[in-house]
Amino acid sequence: MEDPIVVIKSGKLRGKVEIDYCGGKYYSFRGIPYAKPPIGNLRFKAPLPPDQWSGIRDAVKHQSECCCRDLMFNQIIGSEDCLYLNVYTPQIHCESMHLKPVMFWIHGGGFVRGSGNSDTYGPDFLITQDVVIVTINYRLGILGFLNFEDPSLDVPGNAGLKDQVMGLKWVRENIANFGGDPSNVTIFGESAGAASVHLLMLSPLARGFIY
Repeated sequence: MEDPIVVIKSGKLRGKVEIDYCGGKYYSFRGIPYAKPPIGNLRFKAPLPPDQWSGIRDAVKHQSECCCRDLMFNQIIGSEDCLYLNVYTPQIHCESMHLKPVMFWIHGGGFVRGSGNSDTYGPDFLITQDVVIVTINYRLGILGFLNFEDPSLDVPGNAGLKDQVMGLKWVRENIANFGGDPSNVTIFGESAGAASVHLLMLSPLARGFIY
């Protein structure tokens, strides 16, 4: 079975075909950059749109989760280069009248740990419900939520929430290419992810991205 190819604003992506627990086929695209890596001069700053690439980018495996502390082994895991999302869809290359509802998952973890990777939040159940699923990584801990009141330090705060908004913007611009309806996006999450849903519903930055 041929690997699926999707064209988005940044370039071409190669995903893979997978089978859900009911035996149905779906398409997965993992490790898609939705923003520039927030490193160097971009650390603590609001996310910027991702760079374009030439050729076909493989999107068959997860990229790194965002830096956090592993409580079991008491060590730092993940990377600062972590602004990636994953898309799971039952269809691609469809007409606009047949676009599927989109469910945008925000992981929990107290804003200090966790990721959107499918070893924890796999699509196995929801993908059978005829929806397109998006899961997202966002900056955590001090890298995502440090704030200084002194504007000269240029650390305005809430970078992690701004990452989520950038992810929603990416969905609006690209999800139709995965068979998803950009005008029918539901955000949901657990723990800190559920709190993020509440905050995004209040934020003017997210206006127009959630329906």
